[in-house]
Amino acid sequence: MQCYRVAIIAIGSEILKGIIQDTNSHWLARSLTELGFEVTRIMVVPDDYEDIGWAVNAMLGFSDIIITTGGLGFTKDDITLDAIARALGLKLSLNQEAVDMIKRRVTGNIDPYLKAAFIPENGKPLFNSVGISPGVYLEIHGKKIIVLPGVPSEMKTMFEEQVKPILLSMTKCYSTRITIITDHQKEREVDNLIKEIRETHRDVYFKTHATTPVKLTVVIHASSANELEEKLNNILGKLRTLIKIREIKID
Repeated sequence: MQCYRVAIIAIGSEILKGIIQDTNSHWLARSLTELGFEVTRIMVVPDDYEDIGWAVNAMLGFSDIIITTGGLGFTKDDITLDAIARALGLKLSLNQEAVDMIKRRVTGNIDPYLKAAFIPENGKPLFNSVGISPGVYLEIHGKKIIVLPGVPSEMKTMFEEQVKPILLSMTKCYSTRITIITDHQKEREVDNLIKEIRETHRDVYFKTHATTPVKLTVVIHASSANELEEKLNNILGKLRTLIKIREIKID
Protein backbone atom coordinates (compact mmCIF):
# COMPACT_ATOMS: atom_id res chain seq x y z
CA MET A 1 0.00 0.00 0.00
CA GLN A 2 1.37 3.41 -1.02
CA CYS A 3 -0.14 6.59 0.36
CA TYR A 4 0.36 9.92 -1.35
CA ARG A 5 3.54 11.55 -0.08
CA VAL A 6 3.55 15.18 1.06
CA ALA A 7 6.45 17.56 1.67
CA ILE A 8 5.93 20.69 3.77
CA ILE A 9 8.09 23.76 3.18
CA ALA A 10 7.83 26.57 5.73
CA ILE A 11 9.14 29.80 4.21
CA GLY A 12 10.30 32.72 6.33
CA SER A 13 13.61 34.18 7.48
CA GLU A 14 11.90 35.11 10.76
CA ILE A 15 11.57 31.40 11.59
CA LEU A 16 15.28 30.73 11.08
CA LYS A 17 16.22 33.78 13.14
CA GLY A 18 14.13 32.54 16.06
CA ILE A 19 11.72 35.46 15.91
CA ILE A 20 8.65 33.24 15.48
CA GLN A 21 8.04 29.53 15.92
CA ASP A 22 6.92 27.36 13.01
CA THR A 23 3.66 25.91 14.33
CA ASN A 24 2.20 25.59 10.83
CA SER A 25 4.26 22.53 9.90
CA HIS A 26 3.24 20.65 13.05
CA TRP A 27 -0.45 21.41 12.46
CA LEU A 28 -0.26 20.45 8.79
CA ALA A 29 1.64 17.22 9.49
CA ARG A 30 -0.98 16.11 11.99
CA SER A 31 -3.89 17.11 9.74
CA LEU A 32 -2.40 15.42 6.68
CA THR A 33 -1.66 12.20 8.58
CA GLU A 34 -5.25 12.09 9.82
CA LEU A 35 -6.44 12.43 6.21
CA GLY A 36 -4.38 9.42 5.13
CA PHE A 37 -1.34 11.14 3.63
CA GLU A 38 2.28 10.37 4.43
CA VAL A 39 4.39 13.40 5.30
CA THR A 40 7.90 12.60 4.06
CA ARG A 41 9.75 15.88 4.61
CA ILE A 42 9.44 19.13 6.57
CA MET A 43 11.83 21.93 5.61
CA VAL A 44 12.31 25.56 6.63
CA VAL A 45 13.92 28.00 4.20
CA PRO A 46 14.49 31.77 4.27
CA ASP A 47 12.84 34.39 2.07
CA ASP A 48 15.39 33.86 -0.67
CA TYR A 49 14.82 33.07 -4.35
CA GLU A 50 17.54 30.43 -4.62
CA ASP A 51 16.63 28.68 -1.36
CA ILE A 52 12.92 28.55 -2.14
CA GLY A 53 13.55 27.34 -5.69
CA TRP A 54 15.99 24.68 -4.55
CA ALA A 55 13.59 23.43 -1.88
CA VAL A 56 10.65 23.14 -4.28
CA ASN A 57 12.65 21.30 -6.93
CA ALA A 58 14.26 19.02 -4.35
CA MET A 59 10.94 18.13 -2.71
CA LEU A 60 9.36 17.28 -6.06
CA GLY A 61 11.66 14.26 -6.02
CA PHE A 62 10.45 13.11 -2.60
CA SER A 63 6.74 13.76 -2.79
CA ASP A 64 3.52 13.78 -4.77
CA ILE A 65 2.33 16.99 -3.13
CA ILE A 66 4.21 20.03 -1.85
CA ILE A 67 2.57 22.41 0.60
CA THR A 68 4.32 25.70 1.35
CA THR A 69 3.45 28.24 4.01
CA GLY A 70 4.61 31.83 4.20
CA GLY A 71 5.80 34.54 1.85
CA LEU A 72 2.43 35.43 0.34
CA GLY A 73 1.40 39.04 0.29
CA PHE A 74 2.32 42.49 -0.89
CA THR A 75 5.48 43.44 1.01
CA LYS A 76 9.07 43.35 -0.26
CA ASP A 77 9.95 39.97 1.30
CA ASP A 78 6.80 38.24 0.00
CA ILE A 79 8.55 36.43 -2.86
CA THR A 80 7.26 32.87 -2.60
CA LEU A 81 5.10 32.81 -5.73
CA ASP A 82 7.72 34.58 -7.82
CA ALA A 83 10.42 32.20 -6.56
CA ILE A 84 8.30 29.11 -7.31
CA ALA A 85 7.47 30.40 -10.80
CA ARG A 86 11.15 31.03 -11.55
CA ALA A 87 12.19 27.62 -10.23
CA LEU A 88 9.62 25.83 -12.40
CA GLY A 89 10.11 27.96 -15.50
CA LEU A 90 6.61 29.43 -15.34
CA LYS A 91 5.42 32.94 -16.10
CA LEU A 92 4.09 35.05 -13.25
CA SER A 93 1.12 37.16 -14.29
CA LEU A 94 -1.79 39.12 -12.88
CA ASN A 95 -4.69 36.74 -12.29
CA GLN A 96 -8.13 38.32 -12.54
CA GLU A 97 -9.75 35.74 -10.27
CA ALA A 98 -7.15 36.57 -7.62
CA VAL A 99 -7.85 40.30 -8.12
CA ASP A 100 -11.55 39.67 -7.55
CA MET A 101 -10.74 37.73 -4.37
CA ILE A 102 -8.70 40.66 -3.04
CA LYS A 103 -11.58 43.04 -3.85
CA ARG A 104 -13.82 40.91 -1.64
CA ARG A 105 -11.43 41.45 1.27
CA VAL A 106 -10.34 45.09 0.75
CA THR A 107 -12.45 48.23 0.87
CA GLY A 108 -11.32 51.05 -1.40
CA ASN A 109 -8.14 51.16 -3.48
CA ILE A 110 -6.65 47.70 -4.00
CA ASP A 111 -3.53 48.84 -5.86
CA PRO A 112 -1.22 48.40 -2.82
CA TYR A 113 -2.33 44.76 -2.62
CA LEU A 114 -2.13 43.76 -6.28
CA LYS A 115 1.28 42.12 -5.86
CA ALA A 116 -0.55 39.25 -4.14
CA ALA A 117 -2.63 38.67 -7.31
CA PHE A 118 0.36 37.75 -9.50
CA ILE A 119 0.46 33.96 -9.63
CA PRO A 120 2.25 31.32 -11.75
CA GLU A 121 0.61 30.42 -15.07
CA ASN A 122 -1.97 27.62 -14.85
CA GLY A 123 -2.22 28.21 -11.11
CA LYS A 124 -5.61 28.45 -9.44
CA PRO A 125 -6.04 31.08 -6.69
CA LEU A 126 -7.47 29.93 -3.36
CA PHE A 127 -9.73 32.36 -1.53
CA ASN A 128 -8.50 33.75 1.78
CA SER A 129 -11.56 34.34 3.97
CA VAL A 130 -9.47 35.53 6.93
CA GLY A 131 -6.75 37.66 5.33
CA ILE A 132 -6.16 39.32 1.97
CA SER A 133 -3.59 37.34 -0.02
CA PRO A 134 -4.98 34.37 -1.99
CA GLY A 135 -3.26 31.00 -1.86
CA VAL A 136 -2.46 29.01 -5.00
CA TYR A 137 -3.08 25.47 -6.25
CA LEU A 138 -0.80 24.34 -9.06
CA GLU A 139 -0.32 21.06 -10.94
CA ILE A 140 2.96 20.42 -12.77
CA HIS A 141 4.76 17.28 -13.97
CA GLY A 142 2.06 15.13 -12.38
CA LYS A 143 2.71 16.72 -8.97
CA LYS A 144 0.62 19.16 -6.95
CA ILE A 145 1.90 22.32 -5.28
CA ILE A 146 -0.26 24.13 -2.74
CA VAL A 147 0.89 27.57 -1.58
CA LEU A 148 -0.61 28.80 1.70
CA PRO A 149 -0.21 31.94 3.84
CA GLY A 150 2.15 31.94 6.80
CA VAL A 151 -0.26 33.51 9.30
CA PRO A 152 -1.57 30.46 11.21
CA SER A 153 -5.21 31.57 11.32
CA GLU A 154 -5.19 32.21 7.57
CA MET A 155 -3.32 28.99 6.79
CA LYS A 156 -5.63 26.79 8.85
CA THR A 157 -8.81 28.33 7.50
CA MET A 158 -7.64 28.11 3.89
CA PHE A 159 -6.59 24.50 4.42
CA GLU A 160 -9.97 23.55 5.87
CA GLU A 161 -12.06 25.51 3.36
CA GLN A 162 -10.06 25.23 0.14
CA VAL A 163 -7.39 22.53 0.36
CA LYS A 164 -9.05 19.75 2.32
CA PRO A 165 -11.76 19.13 -0.32
CA ILE A 166 -9.04 18.77 -2.98
CA LEU A 167 -7.09 16.30 -0.88
CA LEU A 168 -10.16 14.26 0.09
CA SER A 169 -11.01 13.82 -3.59
CA MET A 170 -7.65 12.19 -4.27
CA THR A 171 -6.75 10.29 -1.10
CA LYS A 172 -6.32 6.54 -1.44
CA CYS A 173 -5.39 5.80 2.15
CA TYR A 174 -7.20 5.65 5.45
CA SER A 175 -5.45 6.51 8.68
CA THR A 176 -5.94 6.46 12.42
CA ARG A 177 -3.85 7.44 15.42
CA ILE A 178 -3.90 5.52 18.72
CA THR A 179 -2.61 7.12 21.91
CA ILE A 180 -2.05 4.65 24.75
CA ILE A 181 -1.26 5.53 28.34
CA THR A 182 0.45 2.48 29.78
CA ASP A 183 0.95 1.29 33.33
CA HIS A 184 4.71 1.10 32.79
CA GLN A 185 7.24 3.55 34.21
CA LYS A 186 10.22 2.87 31.95
CA GLU A 187 10.24 3.60 28.21
CA ARG A 188 12.83 0.90 27.51
CA GLU A 189 10.57 -1.72 29.07
CA VAL A 190 7.68 -0.83 26.76
CA ASP A 191 10.00 -0.65 23.78
CA ASN A 192 11.20 -4.21 24.47
CA LEU A 193 7.69 -5.54 25.05
CA ILE A 194 6.38 -4.27 21.70
CA LYS A 195 9.40 -5.43 19.72
CA GLU A 196 7.53 -8.42 18.31
CA ILE A 197 4.50 -6.49 17.06
CA ARG A 198 6.74 -3.80 15.61
CA GLU A 199 8.56 -6.45 13.58
CA THR A 200 5.37 -8.08 12.29
CA HIS A 201 3.73 -4.74 11.38
CA ARG A 202 6.51 -2.84 9.64
CA ASP A 203 4.02 -0.59 7.86
CA VAL A 204 2.69 0.69 11.20
CA TYR A 205 4.37 3.53 13.11
CA PHE A 206 5.05 2.85 16.82
CA LYS A 207 6.53 5.56 19.05
CA THR A 208 7.21 5.26 22.78
CA HIS A 209 7.43 8.46 24.82
CA ALA A 210 9.62 8.97 27.88
CA THR A 211 6.75 10.11 30.09
CA THR A 212 5.62 8.82 33.46
CA PRO A 213 3.72 6.63 32.94
CA VAL A 214 5.04 5.74 29.48
CA LYS A 215 2.89 6.81 26.54
CA LEU A 216 2.73 4.93 23.25
CA THR A 217 1.58 6.42 19.93
CA VAL A 218 0.58 4.16 17.03
CA VAL A 219 -0.27 5.41 13.52
CA ILE A 220 -1.93 2.96 11.14
CA HIS A 221 -2.50 3.38 7.38
CA ALA A 222 -4.73 1.17 5.24
CA SER A 223 -6.17 1.13 1.74
CA SER A 224 -9.80 0.82 2.86
CA ALA A 225 -11.99 1.47 5.89
CA ASN A 226 -12.48 -2.27 6.41
CA GLU A 227 -8.75 -2.95 6.26
CA LEU A 228 -8.12 -0.11 8.72
CA GLU A 229 -10.66 -1.48 11.20
CA GLU A 230 -9.18 -4.98 10.89
CA LYS A 231 -5.62 -3.75 11.45
CA LEU A 232 -6.73 -1.55 14.35
CA ASN A 233 -8.50 -4.40 16.14
CA ASN A 234 -5.62 -6.79 15.48
CA ILE A 235 -2.98 -4.42 16.80
CA LEU A 236 -4.97 -3.35 19.85
CA GLY A 237 -5.73 -6.97 20.68
CA LYS A 238 -2.05 -7.87 20.47
CA LEU A 239 -0.92 -4.83 22.48
CA ARG A 240 -3.31 -5.75 25.28
CA THR A 241 -1.43 -9.03 25.67
CA LEU A 242 2.00 -7.41 25.56
CA ILE A 243 1.74 -4.33 27.78
CA LYS A 244 -0.28 -3.03 30.70
CA ILE A 245 -2.71 -0.42 29.43
CA ARG A 246 -4.32 2.31 31.50
CA GLU A 247 -6.09 4.32 28.78
CA ILE A 248 -6.64 4.20 25.02
CA LYS A 249 -7.60 7.13 22.78
CA ILE A 250 -8.34 6.64 19.08
CA ASP A 251 -8.35 9.64 16.72
